[in-house]
Amino acid sequence: MFNLKMKRKNIFIISLICILCCISYLNYAVNKYSSLDTSSGFKEYEENALTEKMKEDQNITKDQDNETQSINSDEDKKDLVVVDSNESQIDGLVAQTSKNIENTMTNTKSSSFFIEARLNMNMEREKMIVLLNEIINNSNTDQKNIVSANDEKMKLIDIMNKEKIVENLIKSKGFEDTVVFITDYSVNVIVETEQFTDPDMAKIFDIVMRETKVPVDNIKISNKF
Repeated sequence: MFNLKMKRKNIFIISLICILCCISYLNYAVNKYSSLDTSSGFKEYEENALTEKMKEDQNITKDQDNETQSINSDEDKKDLVVVDSNESQIDGLVAQTSKNIENTMTNTKSSSFFIEARLNMNMEREKMIVLLNEIINNSNTDQKNIVSANDEKMKLIDIMNKEKIVENLIKSKGFEDTVVFITDYSVNVIVETEQFTDPDMAKIFDIVMRETKVPVDNIKISNKF
């Protein structure tokens, strides 16, 4: 009889323990699910907030770009004042453009020298072409100076083509990059290399002289690394 009571008591205790374990597990599961649900909701909130922020930034950037374009357009209009249509003014325009490009090549010190130098050179050349077109299309320009401005424009385009050809030929010799600046009387070549060997210099001089017909004394070759 005593043993039977002990067995019942033990069964009751074991059952009670099992019930408590089940309750504890259910409570843990509910809390975990609630935590995951809250975390998921917070994550979704963050994602939505980030999306909205990106949209706002894009709108601000677009507004700034539009404002910048408007300002640049106004500045361009100011820059495109018709140049006096006489031969001395054309010569002065050519000389000033060359000076600006030389200053760019001298003063550009950044690691992206070749990209910046080429970009600035192209901008100066494009500005010059626009101004020459202004002279050509100006009703106050006489025929002689129209011809002179047009000849200068064609010569500039020819020089730009030669520069590109010389650059490509030099790079075909194994150099990483190069910038070539041609004027009426000289050629300035800057090559991306740590140092030159005599054969390297000979190759570059040969290319420049062959393509530009400029004498060796008027060719300047330097390196930048």
